[in-house]
Amino acid sequence: MSMDASLAGKRIVVTRSREQARAFIRKIEERGGEGFACPVIRFVPPADQTMFDCALRRLPSFDWIFFTSINGVSFFFQRLEELDIDMSGFTGRIAAVGTKTAAALEARGLSVQHIPGKFTAEHLLETMRGKLKAGQKVLLPRANIGRDVLPQGLRALGLEVTDAPAYDTVRAEENIAELKDKLKQGKVDMITFTSPSTVRYFLAAFDAEERRRYMDGVHIAVIGPVTARAAREEGLAVHVMGDEYSIDGLIEAMSKYTGW
Repeated sequence: MSMDASLAGKRIVVTRSREQARAFIRKIEERGGEGFACPVIRFVPPADQTMFDCALRRLPSFDWIFFTSINGVSFFFQRLEELDIDMSGFTGRIAAVGTKTAAALEARGLSVQHIPGKFTAEHLLETMRGKLKAGQKVLLPRANIGRDVLPQGLRALGLEVTDAPAYDTVRAEENIAELKDKLKQGKVDMITFTSPSTVRYFLAAFDAEERRRYMDGVHIAVIGPVTARAAREEGLAVHVMGDEYSIDGLIEAMSKYTGW
């Protein structure tokens, strides 16, 4: 089988969590690139699970569950198992942001009624207006640092929203010292960011002088517009963004990038 060598010789940093970095690096290597994992975030159960537990114990009362990430799916089912609650009492519908999130739900035997064409909260709201009715109850099991766009948009449509933290996103500093050495030596061509939190936690490891010296000439790739906005707000130039806001979309855009 001939390999796609579109990223040949390119040294690319992956900042997503350790568990999620592996598949991304494999896709980089399949195209001839060299991937370096530098996880700047990790996911843990919420420090306070009271609201989440309360929501799970009244699952049958919800008309919709909106999942916005694979992590939300994973922590949702992990906590259900710990509380010995099954899904059989839930007769409502499920919406998912992204095909990977939907696939994680379907792998658990659940039917997903809605996936927006573009994988953002804004598009989910836009494409669901006709399916939602005022007074319906929605559960959002998501990160403790999730954006307000989705809950606010749903409430504006007259829905009753339970925005329950299913997991916390915390800072990790794995491999940061090694990455700084690589940056000093000019051995990094591109850094990839897959969420606003990866941008913020990555840059928190660098002071202003380090940022100025180490990041010069390094290309920045982001998964979608929300992450792009976060990067620009932090003063980074964004060079690559996928048409589809997913890892596959990002890899495709990186492969076509000619500005090295």
